Formats: sequence, structure tokens, C-alpha cells
Amino acid sequence: MLNTIPSCILVQDVFCFLCMIKKKLALVLFIASQSIKMIAQSPALNDAEVWENIYLEKNITPKLVARINEEGRVTDNMAHPSFIYADVGFNYKLNKHVHLALAYVLTQKQQKNETWSTRHQAYFSVTLKKKFKNFVFDDRSMFQWQVQDVYSSPTGRYAEYYLRNKFSIKYEKFFKIQPYLAEEVYYYINQPYVYWLYDFNRVRYFAGVYYNISLINQWELYYLFENNFNQISTSQTKVAINPQNNYILGLGYSHTF
Repeated sequence: MLNTIPSCILVQDVFCFLCMIKKKLALVLFIASQSIKMIAQSPALNDAEVWENIYLEKNITPKLVARINEEGRVTDNMAHPSFIYADVGFNYKLNKHVHLALAYVLTQKQQKNETWSTRHQAYFSVTLKKKFKNFVFDDRSMFQWQVQDVYSSPTGRYAEYYLRNKFSIKYEKFFKIQPYLAEEVYYYINQPYVYWLYDFNRVRYFAGVYYNISLINQWELYYLFENNFNQISTSQTKVAINPQNNYILGLGYSHTF
């Protein structure tokens, strides 16, 4: 006799899934409304950028993967390379629905005065996965720690803490071409030099496509709109919020050993 799944379990799964989608849409609407309010209060800057990513992965066991991700960014209307980082860490597949990640990130970012700022980051993330027919839904929650310019600036002794959430939908009917949509929001847990700021400060919207050359090689092309509606600008005399919108074209390549 074939095993069957009770209808009550299917209904419960569908209900839970719809609740998750509803909460995500509510969060996006809240962030969008806050963005509109902040932009109305202060004119936003705009920038066109190009981002590139190279992902290298090594399967250690069927569940454990070591990886390194390099990213570079060309900003100021695609005129100046001003950002590069190396992300080194591990991914662990707890089961087909729950994936974990732990990583350290070394970042170099060029400032307005053309000096380079060094940032040290570490993060831990939990990704929940669910497949429904040809669609794959990912919900990644990340806790991020960062220190800027250790012992070389007034803020170098203090850490920043972020919560980041990214929700994505990928269509996997075809092997070669896999389009996706995603959104990511940032929330300040602690900002060391602006103690009154504990709030959402950034939202990103993605539209992209993966092109699978083979089982171990993949290209990614995406467009990203980034709204920094609570972006902080600091100087020796004041702290200000200067909203900025970034319009980004991204290209990535990944290889698995």
C-alpha cells in the first residue's frame, strides 16, 4: 500500500507557508513606507555602480562546505573602484530545510577623502529552505558584527551589530537558466557613535538569473536597487543622516571543487 500524507498536515503546511509570505510582504511594505518618508524629508544622493563576485567552494563532507567569496565594487557612477572584500567561512547543511553559515570578512572601503578604511566583520546565519513545485523559497536570517579602523579612529574601539534578513524566490524548472527575485533588509542593533539610532537603515531589491554552465560552474547576472534611507555621515563636529539610492549591475561566477 502506498504511503499517503494526511490532508490535515498538507493544510497546516500550506497555512504556515502563507503566513510566512504574509509577514514578509508586511515587512517590505513597512520598509517601503519608511523609505518614502525619509526621502521626503531629505534629498537622496544617487549612484550607479557595478559589483563583481567570485565564489569558490570546496565540499569537505556531504553536509559541510568551505568557501571563499571575493567581491569588488566600482562606484561614483561606475568610475572608481572603491570597495573590495574577502569572505571566508563554512556552510553546514543541517537538513534539506535548514542551512547554517559562519564566516569572517575582511573589507577595504575607500572614503570620500580617498583614504582606505579597514573593516573586520563576522557573521552567523540560518537559512530556511522550502521547495514548492518549481519554486525554491529561501529565508536567511543573519547576525553580523563589525569593527571599523581598529585603534586608528575614534570609532575603532567599538563594534556595530546588525540583523539582516534576506528572502528570495528562485524558479528551477530548467537546469541552465534559473531566474530569481530577492529582498534584503538591515536593522541596526547597536551603532556605537549614534546611540539614538536603533532602526532599519537599508533595503535591497534584487532581480537576477543564474546560468549553470555545468554542475560545478555557474554565472550570475543581476540588477540591484539599494535604498540607504538611514545612512549615517559622520565628521568631527556632527552626525547626519544622508539618504542614498544605489542602482547596481552585478556579475558573479562560482566554482565548486
